[in-house]
Amino acid sequence: MITFHRRFAVLAAATCLAVTGGCSTGMGDLPPLESTGAVEVKLAPGDKVSIVVQDLDTMSGEYIIDETGSVSLPLVDRVDAAGLSYVEMQRAIAAQLVAADVLKNPNVTVQPLELRPIYIMGEVRRPGEYAFRQGLTVFAAVSMAGGYTYRARTDEVAVTRIVNDQPTTAVATEDSVILPGDRIRVYERWF
Repeated sequence: MITFHRRFAVLAAATCLAVTGGCSTGMGDLPPLESTGAVEVKLAPGDKVSIVVQDLDTMSGEYIIDETGSVSLPLVDRVDAAGLSYVEMQRAIAAQLVAADVLKNPNVTVQPLELRPIYIMGEVRRPGEYAFRQGLTVFAAVSMAGGYTYRARTDEVAVTRIVNDQPTTAVATEDSVILPGDRIRVYERWF
């Protein structure tokens, strides 16, 4: 009888370990999402920007960054925009205008119109694609998706972001800042 109870206890413990081991959310080995105060948005293919060049109406307008990461502009041909901030793109356009001898001291403004959407998956009420807004946090993104389901793990989520042309996944909290193109996955809690 003692042997039966001992075997039963060992079998029960092994079963519990196997069951709870299979319940991992996959976030255990992920690093935390870098949390810097002010996050500078970098441009990427698919972003739509407004470019205004003072005293040069033929160049001012709305442009989409193409799949090569460039913008075709009149008078200066192409400007490589992928990976640049808005200020860096303004400087690049101004430098090309000076180099092409179009303007001596150009005043260029670049502003976002439509940036890459974000994606929210997992334990939210309305998973899907959502428009990016400046200053968006995980909390705001989850709110746009209708909030958490009753099964959601609300203390941490996984965010996949393209860093140096490679997808990188990290753990984020509700206060983490979201960037254009981020993919947010809300996992199910198990207990």
